[in-house]
Formats: sequence, structure tokens, C-alpha cells
Amino acid sequence: MRRNSLYLVLISLTVMVFLAFAITAAQEKAPAAAKPDFDITASYIEACSCDMFCPCYFNSHSTHHGSDHFCRANLVLKVDKGHYKNTRLDGAKVWIATDLGSEWSTGKDSWAVLNYDPGVTPEQRTALNDIVGQLYPFKWQKFDVDTQGFTWDVDEKTGVARAKMNNGKGEVVLEKYKGDDPNREIVVQNLKYWTAQSNDGFRMWKSKHEEFEGKDHKFSYDGSNGFLITIHFSGQAKTAPPGN
Repeated sequence: MRRNSLYLVLISLTVMVFLAFAITAAQEKAPAAAKPDFDITASYIEACSCDMFCPCYFNSHSTHHGSDHFCRANLVLKVDKGHYKNTRLDGAKVWIATDLGSEWSTGKDSWAVLNYDPGVTPEQRTALNDIVGQLYPFKWQKFDVDTQGFTWDVDEKTGVARAKMNNGKGEVVLEKYKGDDPNREIVVQNLKYWTAQSNDGFRMWKSKHEEFEGKDHKFSYDGSNGFLITIHFSGQAKTAPPGN
């Protein structure tokens, strides 16, 4: 009995050693996860022509559909922290004015203007061109890039968020939407923001006013959809610029 027990112990130890070597060998052969070329945390002041809240996330069309199908929006982002390869992106600001168009599957009638704050360096601009193109994988029919200074401010005390172009041709003013409990903010959770891996929730700040004029585009809306959001997005560098 003792000899049989010893055999069993030896066999068990042999099997355990073999498995340990096998697992180690498999781990050594497995390719290491690729380190992302870019990683950003960015916050938005965003408004569009739709009714609140964003039917685009739940339907195949906007509020304005049929023969009058469009979603015109201002997406004003500020990079809180991040990098693209060796380029730091902290503080870089981009104003995206856009219309998703009348046929989302083909991009018909769609356009976008990617407006950089003058403080964005050429290296940061190249990086953000790539990041924006991957974050919004949409084939715009018309795409332009511009440079214009603008402010970006969220006042938590007053419940007002504002972004405004220095030339006066772009503005977004949001007001925090009040729920039943004044001590709790209305936040939509568990909803994906485009291709970003995660976000901190869509904060319901209704648009008091939004407008844009530039590159032969012009729109203005009051009392439409708006929200604040902070996203987290990372990935590998690509060479194709947005709109291609």
C-alpha cells in the first residue's frame, strides 16, 4: 500500500511538472499583445439638430429623416491626456462640424469640417487626423480642414457649458438638464460612443443654442440635443486621413 501510494505521488508530481513546462512554453510562443500606438482621454461639448436624446444611437435615421434627412452637429473635443506614438496630445482641441447626410450607408450629402485650434502643432494635427478618422469610421462625401481659435469651458456650478469660435461663426451653449432629484445628474450609461472602447456616460446637458458657418456650410438650432461626455480611445496608427 505504501509503495502504491508513493507511485501515485511520483506520477502526480511528474504530471504537474510536465504541465508547468507545457504552460510556460505556450506562453513563450504566444505573441505579446501589441502596445497601442495611441491612447487618449478626451472630453466633449456636443450638440446636434436632433431632438434629445440622440436617435442616431438607437435607430438608422435621425430626427429629421425622409426627404429632409440630416443630422447637423458640432462635436467640440479637448484631449485631457494622451499620446500618439511619441507625440503628446494633452490639451489639444478640435472642433468637428458635420452633417451625416441623407443616406448614412453611402454618406450621400454628408460633410465634415475638422477645425483645429491654432495651438495644435503640426505633429498633433497629423496624429489627430488619424485618431478622428478611426473614432468616426464614416465616409463623408465632402471633407475640409480648417484652423480657427475657440474657447472650451464647462462650468459645473452654474450648469452651463460653452464652446465658441473666436471669429463668431461657431458656438455651442449647453445647459444641464434637471431630473426629479436635483442632487443627481441625468447620465446615460452602458451606451457606446462611436468606436471608443469606453466612456464615462452621456451627461444630459440640453443644447440652448448651436451654430456653425464655414466652408460653404451654415446651420443654427435652438433647444435641440446636447450632452457632455468623456471618452477613452486607443489603437494602432493608420495612414488614411478622415474622409477617405
